[in-house]
Amino acid sequence: MRGISWVVPMRRNRDFMWLWSGQAASELGSSMSTLVFPLVGYAISGSTRAAGLATAGVLVGSLVASLPAGVVVDRSSRRRVLLLANLAGAASFGVLALLALTDTLTIASMVALGVVSGAAEAFVGPANGAAIRAVVPREELPEALAQSQARHHAAELAGPPVGGALYSLARPLPFVVDALSFVVAALAVNRVRHPLPAPEQPAERVPMGRSLLEGLRFLWASPVMRAMMSWAALNNLASMYLTVVITLRLVQAGVAPVAIGTISTIAAVAGLAGAVLAPTIVRRAPTGWMTVVTGLVAAAALLGTAFTTNVVLIGLWYGASALLFPATNSGISGYSTAIVPERLQGRMFSAAGLVANGATPLAPLIAGLLLAEVSGTVATIVGVVVLALAVVPILGTRETRTLGRPSEWPVPTTA
Repeated sequence: MRGISWVVPMRRNRDFMWLWSGQAASELGSSMSTLVFPLVGYAISGSTRAAGLATAGVLVGSLVASLPAGVVVDRSSRRRVLLLANLAGAASFGVLALLALTDTLTIASMVALGVVSGAAEAFVGPANGAAIRAVVPREELPEALAQSQARHHAAELAGPPVGGALYSLARPLPFVVDALSFVVAALAVNRVRHPLPAPEQPAERVPMGRSLLEGLRFLWASPVMRAMMSWAALNNLASMYLTVVITLRLVQAGVAPVAIGTISTIAAVAGLAGAVLAPTIVRRAPTGWMTVVTGLVAAAALLGTAFTTNVVLIGLWYGASALLFPATNSGISGYSTAIVPERLQGRMFSAAGLVANGATPLAPLIAGLLLAEVSGTVATIVGVVVLALAVVPILGTRETRTLGRPSEWPVPTTA
């Protein structure tokens, strides 16, 4: 490990630095929105069901656009996709800010504009992943992806408390800042010097329908990727559900938005520490068993959140659950990025995102409905149980259980 070089972009790679910095701005805005959307939804409706519905819009947009986004990324200039998608995200949050400023914001408008912003992010994810593959040599991918994990946790560290503070000052402010974060991301992409064209295409282009499914077929053909994506789907469903349940429990208990944001701050500190350690852990720990341990530790830690509304205690439990995720995410991302051919990068990222996040739009809806029927303690325990069960696909697949360190991964395919 090289000290603080793991938590800042690789300075010797200027293009990666710009991609990293642009995504840092965008993720900061998105981490604010994760907190602010249910708060605003609850404020304008007084209903946990409506608050869950408002939050689901972003997730639905991302899900619906995920497969088409992968095809577009593999057929178009990755630079153009990143620019247009970030500008679309900026426009959607700009309209949200305007509606909030004029006191005309409704649950319906939040859902509609959330769908637009979620769709924009569905294009940003695979395009950014493919761009990193283009500008970073294969042997440096684990370092680059670990630094991306550090960026994510740094955004999670700053975003929620900033979002809570801005929301406390004025309801439109978090939306204004999120819109600006997309603009900054677009400007950063424009500074990348490395060509980011579409991959070389065959003389006869594959029809859209077949092309949409090609990334899914690639994932399904790999027992390791099938198991990893199944774990990710259940883990993400439970994680989003728990985030919404705990946020709404605290809102109902009268906890201030700024105080709620400190939970994510504490957890993000742990995640950032985990990101610093991630490269060493990825090199030394078998990726398969590391995923199992990460899932079970997270479930055990988050069980404690069911029995308190103290934000410091909840933050500490979240911190314990977050510590190992950067290493696991870096390992899984590094493995998938390394084995997938260049022409399928966009579709692989989109297909993986579809499978991993396909059920997450249900999480806010389930959280809002369940909280209306049972106690917060019971609702939280339900999410923890699902989080623990998420490791079953890993344990049930021999190829995944025995997946070793990066030095033991198969050579990249050229198919």
